[in-house]
This record gives sequence, C-alpha cells and structure tokens, in this order.
Amino acid sequence: MLRTPVEANAWPAMQNPVFRMLWIATLVSNIGTWMHEVGAAWLMTSLTTNPMWVALVQAITSLSICLLAIPAGALADIIDRRRYLIVLQSIMLITAALLAIITFWGKMTPELLLFLTFCLGAGAALSVPTWQAIIPEIVSAKDLYSAIILNGVAFNISRAVGPACAGIIIALAGSGAVFAINAVSFFGIIFALKRWKRTPSESTLPAERLLGAIRAGIRYVRGTPTLHHVMIKALAFFVFASSAWALLPLVARLELKCGPLGFGFLLACLGMGAVIGALIVLRLRRLFDGDQLIFAGALCFTLTILMLAFFENYISACIAMVLGGIAWLSVISTLNTVAQQSVASWVRARALSVYLMIFYGSMALGSVFWGWVATHYNISFSLKIAGLGLLLGNIFTYRMRLESLQIPDHTPSKDSPAPQGELSPEHDHGPIMITVEYSVNSENAEAFRRAIQDLRRIRLREGAFFWTLFQDVENHRKFIECFMAESWLEHLRYHERVSISDRRVQAKVNAFHEGKDRPKVHHFVANELQRK
Repeated sequence: MLRTPVEANAWPAMQNPVFRMLWIATLVSNIGTWMHEVGAAWLMTSLTTNPMWVALVQAITSLSICLLAIPAGALADIIDRRRYLIVLQSIMLITAALLAIITFWGKMTPELLLFLTFCLGAGAALSVPTWQAIIPEIVSAKDLYSAIILNGVAFNISRAVGPACAGIIIALAGSGAVFAINAVSFFGIIFALKRWKRTPSESTLPAERLLGAIRAGIRYVRGTPTLHHVMIKALAFFVFASSAWALLPLVARLELKCGPLGFGFLLACLGMGAVIGALIVLRLRRLFDGDQLIFAGALCFTLTILMLAFFENYISACIAMVLGGIAWLSVISTLNTVAQQSVASWVRARALSVYLMIFYGSMALGSVFWGWVATHYNISFSLKIAGLGLLLGNIFTYRMRLESLQIPDHTPSKDSPAPQGELSPEHDHGPIMITVEYSVNSENAEAFRRAIQDLRRIRLREGAFFWTLFQDVENHRKFIECFMAESWLEHLRYHERVSISDRRVQAKVNAFHEGKDRPKVHHFVANELQRK
C-alpha cells in the first residue's frame, strides 16, 4: 500500500551537510525569485491595467516550464547534474541582472518584461526536474520524506519572506531594485553547487542520446499507473487553483485598494500558511491518508478562492491567503512525494518532468483563461467560476485513489546479467527479439495470463517496443513470451535497470512454469538480407 512514513521527523535530512548547504542556498535564491515575481507582477500593473497582460506574467513562467520540462528532464538524466545546474544558474543570474538594468534605465515595456520573465522561467524550467532528481542522491531513502518536507518549508519560507520584502523595496526603490537583489541571490546557490562533490552514477554502457532519452521517459510514464493518478489529480487542482495566483495582483490593486506593500503582505500570508502546513503535515498525515489530505486541501483552497471573490475586505483576504497556503502545501507535498516514490532513479528526472509539465501547464493555461474571463466579465465572476470548478474537479478525482496503489522497490536487483552467446552484437545492431518459453498446467493458464500482464507492462515501460504472448497449437501447455527492443544497447540497458520489484513480478510469473529448469530464454538479432 502507498504509505507515507508518518512516524518520521521532519528534520533528519538537516543532519546531512550537503543537503543543509544546498537547502540554505536554495532558500536564499527562492527569496530572490519570489521578490522577482512580486516585482514583475506589480511593474506590469504600472505598465498596463489590462487583466490579460497581468495574468500573462504568471502564465509566462509556467508556460516556459511546461514547454521545456520534458527535454530538461532528459538532459538531467544523461549529463552531470551538478555542472548542468551551475551553468543554468549562471545564465539566470545574467538575465536577472539585465532585467534590473533595463528597469532602472526606464526602458521597460510590457512585451520586454514578458520576454525576460520567459527567459528566467526557461532557466527554471531546465533546472526544476534536476533539483527534484538530486534529492535522493543527497539523502538516504529513510530521509527522503524529511528532505521533501524541508524543501517545502524552504520554498514557503521564501514565499512568506520574499513578497513582504519585495513590497517594502518596491515602495522605497521600485521594481528594479527587486530584480537586482534577485540577480545577487544566484551567487549563493552557484557557490553551494561548486562545493558539492557529486559521485556520478556508474554504468558500463554509453550515455543515452537526448531524443532516445525523451522517448524512454515518456514510455516509462505511460507504463506507470501511479503517475497517471497523480497527474490527473494535479490537473484537476492546478487549473482552477491558478486563478488565485493569476488574479491576486488585480484583487489587491483594484478590489482591496492596497499598494505594493499590501500586495506583498498578501503573498506573505500565503507563504506563512504554507510554512504552517509544512510544519503540521506529518501530524495531519496521522489523521488522514494521502487521498483525504489532497481532498481536504482542495476544499480549503476552494474556500480561499471564494473568500477572495465574495469579500472586499483586506483582513478577510489575509485570512484566506493563510488558509490557502496550508491547503496548497498539503496538496503539493503529497502529490510530489507520491511522484518521487513511484519512479526509478535512472529515469527520475524525465518522469518527474512530465508531472511538472502537467503542474506548470495547468498553471499557465489556467492563468490565461481566468485572465480572459476577468477581462470579458469581472474579477469576482472569474474567481467564483474557478472555485466551483475546483470543487467539482476535486469530487470527481477523489475516486482515483493513490492509497490503493503499490509503490515498487526501485533498488537495482543486480542479479540480471547481460546475455552471453557465440555472437557479440554491436550496440547499434537491432532490432532484438527476445523469447521466453513457459510450460504451464492447463488449470493455471488463466491465472498465468493475468500474472504476465504485469510483466508485459514492465517490459514495455523499460525498453520494449513490442510485446505479445503466444500459445503452441500442438502443445497447449507451451507459452512463448515475445518482446522486442530497438537495439542491442537498449536491451543491455534493460538488464542494468531491472529492479527488485521487477524481479518479484518475474518470479511470480516463473512460479507457473513447470519443470526442473527455469523458463528458457533466447535472444535474436535482426539480419540484413540483400535483395536479389
């Protein structure tokens, strides 16, 4: 059963010096990022009051992550993650500095602000899957949940501190000063990454190529039912929850009649609520299972949206933001933990990038849509419709239970040696056909067919492009499993990636085989024949 280790303390991961160093650096950098978010949103309301343009500030960052998440995940799985992050953080530093210079110069336009925000979002898009994937590299398996919670705490402390600081700085020195501080914040994280002595993963096989790695990641996600449920729940939540993020600057400026300091404090209230949620989520997990926690969190965020729609009172808005922060953290930490647990290390960044694409794509499309509704009707109407949609989506997806799903053990089994034979195919030779012969008693034939369906999913998820099961018409006890890989290299990768859970599934299928010997396996490589 899917179970979060509710007995875990939230702090053990802090005992890891590498995690602690990166955690502090990330906290500082995230504060700068949130200051930028407030500065960009407020600057756009100064350049134009069109709700669509203001909503696009939120949407453009999410859109860039949505577009680049999958290739970013593939890159993170096939190159050195540490060096990759250092390069990206350096590019983002330069972009933030350029944004500050143009703003101080007084030459900023709505189009240019969106373009530079998109560039920063692109850097974040290429970074986020990598940050997700390195967590299990840094901390032990028993401290993984602790690390995820602590990352949530850092993210939401920055969300509380950053907007409040940004509001003060914008009031005193303008948005340009905020952009400059964001640029400086990247130095700390670059320094921390340079201090981290990462141990690269060991493999005797050559690195994957980008397009092949992308295909492998998509194939893996397609064959992982747990991720399907996570992404559907994420879609149902974030499309509607994005309305609060997209329209909050206009709610603050037009409905609540507050300045940049008041807007910053509203976001700080959201961050403070998320910090509270991060600190109590383990206790909540003792009272509710993961599905109930997501359901309750979505209901609370629905209440947040409706309070913003119905009440034009600043105190009520602050209370709604605190409640929304608690709800947001409970939903996103649960979904993130399940997504992390459900994928193997060799494909983690790629698989998580698909989840992140759903997350940020929902935020981007939702922001644009709710901005469009507010433009053609009004802000309050847009929020009311979003709140109703979130309520209905939450009810509809509750039946897609995560608690009923099994979380596999992705630890490499290391007991599946590469096939040896008289021929030694080159890595690019293929396609490769593999057959496995089983002898199954007639009484167990139907149970065998059901059991081998799980093995079929594993074969297709981890490299096969074709799979089928044959039964001998002359000997009905004889079954032949047949699957194909694109090349000899791809099949060798399969043997390297076999996990403990995969071996258990194979053992369950093999248990139906009758005979003294194990099921007989054959490997065939395609031959090129010359046409006469």
